[in-house]
Amino acid sequence: MLPPHTAPGTCPIDTISCQRTDIDPCCSPQNGLLVLAQQWDTRWGPSDQFTVHGLWPDTCQGKQLPGSGCDHTRAYSNITDILSSSNDPDIIRDMNSLWPSNKGDNNWFWSHEWVKHGTCVTTLHPTCYADSYLPYQEVTEYFRSILDLRAKYNVHAALNASGIVPTEPETGRRPKNTYSLDQFKQAIRDAWGVEPNVKCRGRQLQEVWLWFQVRGRDTYYPVEPRGQDTCHRISYQQKST
Repeated sequence: MLPPHTAPGTCPIDTISCQRTDIDPCCSPQNGLLVLAQQWDTRWGPSDQFTVHGLWPDTCQGKQLPGSGCDHTRAYSNITDILSSSNDPDIIRDMNSLWPSNKGDNNWFWSHEWVKHGTCVTTLHPTCYADSYLPYQEVTEYFRSILDLRAKYNVHAALNASGIVPTEPETGRRPKNTYSLDQFKQAIRDAWGVEPNVKCRGRQLQEVWLWFQVRGRDTYYPVEPRGQDTCHRISYQQKST
């Protein structure tokens, strides 16, 4: 097992991200408003699961961070190798299943997500671990924490609990067997007390975004969305996998 993360001993445990500016960035994420994007691609992933697109830190004002990431010294392009060499024996299996690239190149996709977003999580900077730091430890923690967050906020299960289930595949640009945006939003509110942003291409469901702030270093809790929906009627079709 990896050694525990060693943030400064003065870290308050009940700090809420984006509420104070005088907190050590090892104790509370400086970019403290985050989006967990879960995607529904009928070609990829388990038939009863949304897969991960990413966890994206934003500024506390909801602005996106630089596309090149926040730390060029840790712009790793070999994430598959890093994770394969970690002390988490199941992470590659879980990543391949629940975080696949829809372009077929998982290492490129994971490396992109790490460089653009993972390097912007200030609580995962190597200096935050003090003397207990192991090489690339923060990379494994980043991806495992997102897989765990996806499991906790299981969009497929939340929709299913409200009777929203994938429908039979339909051809054509305007499928008729659809759900309303309000149905999707209410199902998520029933599950977690907040609404999501729902993203579509035409009527085809693409992604469900959940927004979070952080208590302490890494306890995520959902908040109301800051983004825009791009759906009206939603075609949520069964996967072919």
